[in-house]
Amino acid sequence: MSDRLRLLCVDDEVHILRTLERFCRNEGISMHSATSAAQALELLENQPVDVVVSDYQMPGMNGLDFLHEVHARWPWISGIVISGFVEVPAVAGALQQGDIMGFLHKPWKRDELKALIRAAGKRCRSGMGEGATTT
Repeated sequence: MSDRLRLLCVDDEVHILRTLERFCRNEGISMHSATSAAQALELLENQPVDVVVSDYQMPGMNGLDFLHEVHARWPWISGIVISGFVEVPAVAGALQQGDIMGFLHKPWKRDELKALIRAAGKRCRSGMGEGATTT
C-alpha cells in the first residue's frame, strides 16, 4: 500500500473538482475525480481508494445513496459528504449506519476538510471500521 492517501472526489460541478484537485496537490494527496456516481462506481472497480468525498445533490443518485453503495461494496473506504444542501435526518442516519464518516457544508473550511480527510484516511488504513464523526 502506498503511503500517499488516495482520494476519490465526486461532484457534478467541475469547478468544485478543480478546487479539490488544487487542495489535494497542495496536501500531497493522490486524487481521482468523477462527475457522477455511476462514473465513480466504475472507477472504484479498478482503482484503490482510501476516502471518497462526494457532493450530496447530483443527478442520477444523491451522495448519500452513492456512499451507501460504496460502503456496502467496499466497507474499508471512508466516505465524506460535502454539500450546500442536505437533509439533516438523512445525514444523521448515514452517520449512524457507518455509510459516511462526516459532513461538511459548502463552502468548506480548508482546515476542517484537511482534518476530516486525514481522519478518514487513518480510519480506512487502520481498519477501524464503523464509527462516525462530524465536523
